[in-house]
Amino acid sequence: MNAADPQPVIADDGVQEVPLTIARPLLTRLIEQAREDHLMSALTVRGRRRAYLVTPDFYDRALELGVDES
Repeated sequence: MNAADPQPVIADDGVQEVPLTIARPLLTRLIEQAREDHLMSALTVRGRRRAYLVTPDFYDRALELGVDES
């Protein structure tokens, strides 16, 4: 990764925002951060959140609470 590449940042809501262009080579690290540190990551495209990386437990709890998947 070169110095011109954007880096992950923690947004005001506590979610780590990661541009998709740099997320691919960091995927293992992002998964470990979610699992071990409970750090949710939002994968972004042109600065807009497009998908979230969360643990299975977080996802299951969201379903139990009735959070809509769509």
